[in-house]
Amino acid sequence: MKKSILSFLFLGMISFSFVSTPKEKLDKENDANVLTWQTSYDDAVKLAKKKKKPLLVFFTGSDWCGPCKMLHADLFENEEFITLANKKLILYKADFPRNGGSVVTPEQKLKNSELQSKYGVGGFPTVIVLNSKNEVIGKQVGYNRKQTTTYHLKMINDAIVNYK
Repeated sequence: MKKSILSFLFLGMISFSFVSTPKEKLDKENDANVLTWQTSYDDAVKLAKKKKKPLLVFFTGSDWCGPCKMLHADLFENEEFITLANKKLILYKADFPRNGGSVVTPEQKLKNSELQSKYGVGGFPTVIVLNSKNEVIGKQVGYNRKQTTTYHLKMINDAIVNYK
């Protein structure tokens, strides 16, 4: 009886080892489904130039702007966008929290305000795409449930095509 139980456990362990996925592979698969938002605008610009990719800047009020939260959920958590962004974009979130919902350093607050002024951002959310000269090659302002992310994806795809 003990032999049969031990044999059963041994066979179960062997069969499990064939179907389990190595941790490294799981980490890579999970990383492919996660966006990396740069925390420094200057570093994001350098990385975009180094990798020769457009820089997408998302102007948001993460803790108070309802349309910003909807756009984040509908677009930035969408698999199609995540795949596109991981291959073809560098991302920076210019956040303007009011209630401390997001940790933004004083340096980030200052830089985000400079960017808001430089790119004429008057409403939230605003998504802009910049080329290697920090020129706007795509811009989409606003979002609501009646709108789909189609407009944002089209603007982003057009900007990628026009990137120089």
